[in-house]
Formats: sequence, C-alpha cells, structure tokens
Amino acid sequence: MDPRRRSAPPSFPVLETERLVLREITLDDAGFWLRNFSDPTVVELTAYEPPADLEAAKAELIQYGVRPFEQGTGIRWGIALRPSPDLIGTLGYHQWMKEGGNHARIGYDLLPDFRRRGIMTEAMEAILAYGFGAMKLNRAEVLIDPVNTASIRLVERLGFHRDGVLRENTYFRGRFIDDAVYSLLAREWRSRPDAKR
Repeated sequence: MDPRRRSAPPSFPVLETERLVLREITLDDAGFWLRNFSDPTVVELTAYEPPADLEAAKAELIQYGVRPFEQGTGIRWGIALRPSPDLIGTLGYHQWMKEGGNHARIGYDLLPDFRRRGIMTEAMEAILAYGFGAMKLNRAEVLIDPVNTASIRLVERLGFHRDGVLRENTYFRGRFIDDAVYSLLAREWRSRPDAKR
C-alpha cells in the first residue's frame, strides 16, 4: 500500500445526527445504488454514466463505497433518514492523503425527493467534524460544476471558500466542464462561532 495513505480505522465509523444515521454501505444497498446513480440529475451533476444493471451497480458500490475504507484511501457513508435503514444518498471522503497536508476530497449525492430539506447540510456537518477530528484533516475540498448553484450554496453555508476554477477539467458526454474548487481548513472549521470547544 502507498505509505502516504492513512490506514483505515479498525471498524467503520457510524455517525448519528438528530435526523440521520450515516452508516456503512454494503452489497445489500445495490438496489439503492442503481436507482440513485441512474437518476438523470445525479448523473448530470456527478458527470458519471449510470451503472448498466444491478451487477454493474454492485461492482461500482464495491469500488467506490467499500474498497476506499478497506484500503484506507477514503470513507463513504450511506445516508439513512431515521427511523428507516434505507439509504437516500451517500457522501464521504476520497483521495485521502496524509502526507503533503493531510487532505481529502468530498463527494455527495442525494435522491431528488430528499433535497432542499437541510439533509445534506446536516450530513456534511457530521462528516466534517469527523474529518477534522478523527481523520486529522487539515484541508477538505470539493469540486463543483459552476452551474450547480445548490451545491455551491451548501458548501458556502458550511464555511468553504472558493479557491478558483479548474477550466475544462472534466470531460463528460462530449463536452468539457469547468470544476470550481472550494476548500475548508481545519482552523477555519474550529473558529466557527458555533464550534464546540
């Protein structure tokens, strides 16, 4: 394993908030994965083609939802709205690097029926607290398509700063897409007026 990458913790860190349980994603969630990542708005906003079928969804789930934790390169949580165990979205860290600043990139997605209810804000606050605490991150960053104003509002509410734009950084369905880079530093997270000291 690359020595620059942090070892995974011994057990998956389940996080709980007032309304949510952020839990481990398993193969039992393959049906959700297929449904979620086949939704046209999720496909467009993530710039990833949908899985072809349930078997392809299982392979993606292992690659992006299970393996990063096992290999210590990231953590992806499934979002469940209490009291149901069923997933409504996912979020987490990838490209988790210890050396060179101890940083990671965040990705997130949510089924359309659950958007604009503060769910992703609540989930993001939980994983940021975990990232800047247990993971000892110095920097968390997000890449966002500049047309995705809802996602930009989300990260700005959480205190992220716009670093700049990676021009035509992503190629999807025959076109180049800019990626706006937003970042949040540990010291900025801890200096929030509502930070628990």
